[in-house]
Amino acid sequence: MSDTTFPSRPQTGTDFAMVAKVCDHWSSLRSRHALPARDALDPAVMADALPHVFLAEFVSPRVARIRLCGHAIEDTMGMDLRGMPLTALFSDTARAEIMAALEQVGHGVRATLALQAEPGFGQPDMIAQLALMPLTGDDGRITHVLGVLERHGQIGRRPRRFASAKPAMAAPDPAPILRVITGGRT
Repeated sequence: MSDTTFPSRPQTGTDFAMVAKVCDHWSSLRSRHALPARDALDPAVMADALPHVFLAEFVSPRVARIRLCGHAIEDTMGMDLRGMPLTALFSDTARAEIMAALEQVGHGVRATLALQAEPGFGQPDMIAQLALMPLTGDDGRITHVLGVLERHGQIGRRPRRFASAKPAMAAPDPAPILRVITGGRT
């Protein structure tokens, strides 16, 4: 249950401050060997990012239904998304990538994806970043997904779906500072 390949600050060509804020909060709740519990989330810490946040519940290893959703995400589709699968935000071409990411999240790994919206008439260029983070239930099993989706660009004609989902470039973890210990074994 590690996110060593997914550091707390995802990095892409465009800065996604809300994604970084939610990822930082999730990382701060982690203990050495345990993932955060759903009830450990503090909405006050993520107040600025709440319009971009959603909470989904796993119904199978590759499918999660949206339970709570911020209005910035609902604006993308032009409808209430509660009860819908997370894949409703994506076209057929990107659903396999989202389902694979959800499966990884179900194993305790955070996934960060760079998204590109479908092009079309009345639909200008739009990019986004999506981070999916595992949350545990009362029994300690991974039951929920904390997600944050921040977009850049105009929505245009709705509904607007994302056509591609690729792993986001990760910022390198800083190397630990090591010091020489004198008097140790040789």
